[in-house]
Amino acid sequence: MDKEKLILIDGGMGQELIYRSKMKPDNLWSARVMLDNYNLVVDLHKDFIKAGAEAITLNTYSVTPQKLKRNNLEDMFVTLQKSAIKAANQAIHSSETEKKIQLLGCLPPLIMSYKASIGMEKKEAIETYQRIVDIQQPFVDIFCCETVCSIEEAIIVTEVALQSDKKVWLSFCVKEEDGATLRSGEKLEDALKEFDTSQVNSFLVNCAPPEATSKSINVMKNFSKPFGGLPNGFKTVNFLDVGNDVSILEKRNDFSIDKFVQDMLSYIRNNASIVGGCCEVSPEYISAVRDKILSLN
Repeated sequence: MDKEKLILIDGGMGQELIYRSKMKPDNLWSARVMLDNYNLVVDLHKDFIKAGAEAITLNTYSVTPQKLKRNNLEDMFVTLQKSAIKAANQAIHSSETEKKIQLLGCLPPLIMSYKASIGMEKKEAIETYQRIVDIQQPFVDIFCCETVCSIEEAIIVTEVALQSDKKVWLSFCVKEEDGATLRSGEKLEDALKEFDTSQVNSFLVNCAPPEATSKSINVMKNFSKPFGGLPNGFKTVNFLDVGNDVSILEKRNDFSIDKFVQDMLSYIRNNASIVGGCCEVSPEYISAVRDKILSLN
């Protein structure tokens, strides 16, 4: 294991903000808390940095015009994007660390997570991603195209991200039952082949169970780019839809910190160089991974 090349990133913002704010969750996930309790966002970023995260992600996963429109908050798009940027930078600049903390720009699913289709015309999707990139680009180090469920979605989001002057990470979302298959039903291997010679800098898999992510790691390690895994701790996300919200999602009973650390170590042994977490991964999980990595020779 080359500790110098290993990047430990943060965990899940949305679920942790819900826990900390005691707010009733809705389908805006973590955006609403920036309106109601901005300092919670700053403090959570700081806690992830204190835990050892070398990169943190903008709290903009639910800040797309399409998601905001469902809640009559479309006019808050720019305000919320800028608020998330301010919160992340405030956390970085006020944290006591000698390391340079990288800031990840967030290019999420525009309408709904975990769906096989992007759910809109390509032109609208490209225009929306361009709006997000234009706002975030001056402030971020890397654009993370995350929870990408199909090759079509990957082509659309990277078309925009790669026009920026930032590094681009492409993070796929695989089936809970089979980490070698995207949620669209396409093979992860075929998706990686599509981008293996592109300017995308790294491959990831995020927001899938640790076991599925482990299978994804075994696929990604056969390609030329740096790669990693960011698993979640949900029992299942298969029933999440526009008609409900994250209150229906439950944390796995066996999603312990010790088990998470062992999963991260298994990814690293398989040459993953980017590790961290997604939903249900709190700063305590990241801290435990950091401590374990530091203890290894």
